[in-house]
Amino acid sequence: MQLERTTIRWDVIAGLAMVALAAVFLIAGLQMNFGSLRQMGPGFLPVCVSVILGGLGLLIAMEGLLGKATVPDLPRLRPFAVVVACPLVFGAMIEWAGMVPTVVTVALVARLAEPLKWGWDLILVPLSLCVLAVVVFIEFIGVAIPIFSF
Repeated sequence: MQLERTTIRWDVIAGLAMVALAAVFLIAGLQMNFGSLRQMGPGFLPVCVSVILGGLGLLIAMEGLLGKATVPDLPRLRPFAVVVACPLVFGAMIEWAGMVPTVVTVALVARLAEPLKWGWDLILVPLSLCVLAVVVFIEFIGVAIPIFSF
């Protein structure tokens, strides 16, 4: 008699967890004023994002049910830590450092997700992100963040 090994379908569980999370935010968003495309209310973004998240969760769950079960690899901790650290660094620095030093620092911290390779992109990416952030957020949108605040 041979025992059949069952594997947990983590992709199905993850997809259903996304659907459940989307349902929570959809319910919360529907309690607020939705507004319109021209004048968005506070419930507009939560409702729209939760519908997209729920749809993606359903796609992931269906793909998991139709696909072959695989044993997932252990997650890599360094990229996860960097994804958590970047918004924390941004939030901690933006008020006292300004836009340019904060964006440069966050871009360099984001590079730590993978093994560091020296090249022109180590300089060009943070600089181009600084120019883009200053032009879009400060010049076009008018966010009240100083370029430098030392």
